[in-house]
Amino acid sequence: MANKNGLTYVGQKDLPTLSISHFYPTEKLLYDPAKLAPYIHELAEFLTGSRKEFDLPLSISQIVTPWQHKVLNQVRQIPYGQTISYQDLAQAINQPSAVRAVAHAVALNPVLFFIPCHRVIHADGTYGQYRLGKNYKKHLINLEKSF
Repeated sequence: MANKNGLTYVGQKDLPTLSISHFYPTEKLLYDPAKLAPYIHELAEFLTGSRKEFDLPLSISQIVTPWQHKVLNQVRQIPYGQTISYQDLAQAINQPSAVRAVAHAVALNPVLFFIPCHRVIHADGTYGQYRLGKNYKKHLINLEKSF
């Protein structure tokens, strides 16, 4: 979904956990294919390896807290094809004891792919959870490493 300011949500609307209604419980959002077309184009390029970064605007400040925004901005800095741990991410925002809170902020990322939360893994190298499923997270990490 997108509004006039940018992309607001990426995911499966009927996924039982963290669906669009979780992020926008009181708003009626409309699906606008014309507004989403550039995002779909960039996502297709990303999934085929021809795009490493997204250029289009995001509009999530109305649904994430300033602290979550700080965490997600740091996630955006993770280079394509690389992963970091939740612990490393907590250290990167100068809050090394906030690993669980960082993991929660990452889990609440409303714009999958565009903020590459799939690049954040456990310190022991295991993948951890992902809103689209652990197998999809593994697939995305391997996809990026293959290009």
